This record gives sequence, structure tokens and C-alpha cells, in this order.
Amino acid sequence: MLQKVNRVVRACVEMGPKNPILSIHDQGAGGSGNVLKEISEGVGAYIDIRKMLVGDPSMSLLELWTAEFQENDVLLIDPQHEALFDKICKRERA
Repeated sequence: MLQKVNRVVRACVEMGPKNPILSIHDQGAGGSGNVLKEISEGVGAYIDIRKMLVGDPSMSLLELWTAEFQENDVLLIDPQHEALFDKICKRERA
């Protein structure tokens, strides 16, 4: 999966000023609640935790908010470029 993510990030970076990624933050200690707060600081965000992609659909909202997913990254995407970013992810199967 890491190679797929790297290809997505590279494709976005190569777009130069049209790069849909505003920020990238690695997720470690503190879980989603911590990393989402940090990445959106200064710009604000509306977070719908129910839309988070997870491998275990039985996780509660509290578990999703506090789980420390190692080796994961959070990306802040320009809302105007969400469809473009989705297209790149689908192309790379990421």
C-alpha cells in the first residue's frame, strides 16, 4: 500500500501549483483525534468520522477517534480538487 500512496503523492506534487494536497501529516500517537486536529489547525475543518475508510467496520466512533493507526498518513485536500484527487487515487488503486 505504501508504494501506491507514494505514487499518488508524487503524481500530485508533479502537478506543481495545481497540486490538490494542501498538507500531509503522519498519524502516530494520539490517533485520529490528534492528527486531524493538528492538520486542520489554522484552516479549520468539518470532520465526519463515519466517512473514514477502515478495515474493520465494527469499530465504534470512539475507537475510530482514538485508535493509533501506525504507518498511516492524513492528507488535507483542497475541496475544489477532491474529484481530481479521487481520480488519481483510483488510477493508482490507492
